[in-house]
Amino acid sequence: MRKLFLLAAFFVAAAAAHAQSLDDVISNVMKEYGGQASWQKVVSIRETGTVVPMMRKGDGKLMRLWGKPDKLKVEIVYPTETEVRIVDGDHGTRNDKKVTGGSLDAMRLQAARMALPTLLVDKRASLHDLGAKDGVRTIEIPLSESLTLTVTIDQKTWHILRSTGKAGELEFIVDYSDFRRVEGLLFPFAEAGTAQGMPTANTKFDSVTLNVPVPSTPPSPAPK
Repeated sequence: MRKLFLLAAFFVAAAAAHAQSLDDVISNVMKEYGGQASWQKVVSIRETGTVVPMMRKGDGKLMRLWGKPDKLKVEIVYPTETEVRIVDGDHGTRNDKKVTGGSLDAMRLQAARMALPTLLVDKRASLHDLGAKDGVRTIEIPLSESLTLTVTIDQKTWHILRSTGKAGELEFIVDYSDFRRVEGLLFPFAEAGTAQGMPTANTKFDSVTLNVPVPSTPPSPAPK
């Protein structure tokens, strides 16, 4: 009898999770991540950590600085070289050289991922609810005519477990783990990335700092 009761309770809970409206899901996510009001006060995020690349030798020391709404600077110091990527809206550079096409799209998606989970609120009118399966809710977030970001959410913890960015035929996936709180807000301190189905890098952060000054971005260099 006890087993039947537990089984019935499980199915009731599963049905309730599936039946939750999109607004309920967003509300639960925002509550778990520290609250919408607190996130609205965040104008910049600075992350430092270590990147372990899959396609090259040598770990990199990472600094990632995001400024609201869509500015991002990524600096990775490898043993033999330093890579600096900067994106400001629709413009981007890599080591002071202008980037376009798929490289720029990847950078724009990275900037958008820094704004999770607030994208669920900011883009509420255009979200596509793809439903729930096995306790995971999937929501597609259109970013532009050519870019989308799809997130998968654990309906037990309300953590965003994965983001899948698509730009045309290109697909970039990031899996999130090691969730910790910084000034009451929730952040993943570990990321595992893939591009086109191939593992690219594992990143572990040692610090996340909020609302640090963001230097002005220099204009993109003229194409040569």
